[in-house]
Amino acid sequence: MTALAYLHPLAQAAPPPAEPPANAYAADPDEVAAVRAALSGNLRARLRLGTRALIAILSDPEDTRQVFTLFLVANARSIPGFIARFACEPGGVALLSEKPAIDSRSVDFAALERLPPDTLGGAFARHLSSRGLSPDIFHAPPGVEGPLAYVGQRMRQCHDIWHVLTGYDTTVDDEIALLAFSYAQARLPGPALLAVIGAVRMAHRHPGVFRKLIDGYRRGKASRSLLTARWEDMWEEPLAVVRARFAIPAARA
Repeated sequence: MTALAYLHPLAQAAPPPAEPPANAYAADPDEVAAVRAALSGNLRARLRLGTRALIAILSDPEDTRQVFTLFLVANARSIPGFIARFACEPGGVALLSEKPAIDSRSVDFAALERLPPDTLGGAFARHLSSRGLSPDIFHAPPGVEGPLAYVGQRMRQCHDIWHVLTGYDTTVDDEIALLAFSYAQARLPGPALLAVIGAVRMAHRHPGVFRKLIDGYRRGKASRSLLTARWEDMWEEPLAVVRARFAIPAARA
């Protein structure tokens, strides 16, 4: 399969099932509405949903589903180009064809925890367990199929691996730095929007947040692309080796 097969992913969107199975992932209604607005091109609906999601995020920065909603409506116009870029990157077509997942059904996280803490897999498993995070919370955007669904899920599932690679923690200022890093890598407007608004909002409590934001962008821009890396093949490699492979600069003090 060639990259050209993925140039029009939005055409493969499908409406969410009216009655999902009892054991299915329960999609958030706002996220379903955001997908529909993103696919329909309805600017008014995207603005309404985006504003509501942003207000919710400012009240509760850990509201992951509202972050997903904001990203969907903010990134709507950029999604086709991003999917095409993903497919054209080294390993992109293979990922889209094989669709490997980073969740508890596909990865033995107990085995990863037995790896040394300075390996990618060992560091990733400890990052999740020490923060009470589950690898199973990241699903594809509801109501879409094909490349868009897979890339959406893949990017979400790799978020905490990027935390480990960059050394950014899950504190407010470090999350903002990682958003800036992600924007430099993916060139999607959603992470940039949330990073800037978050920095403005949190500047009085976190005086160094703008410095962190700039540092995250600088590091993301200087690094090789992480978008289509097959992390599953690197679990046992030393973290320092993986960082060097992708030329991730050290964070500024």
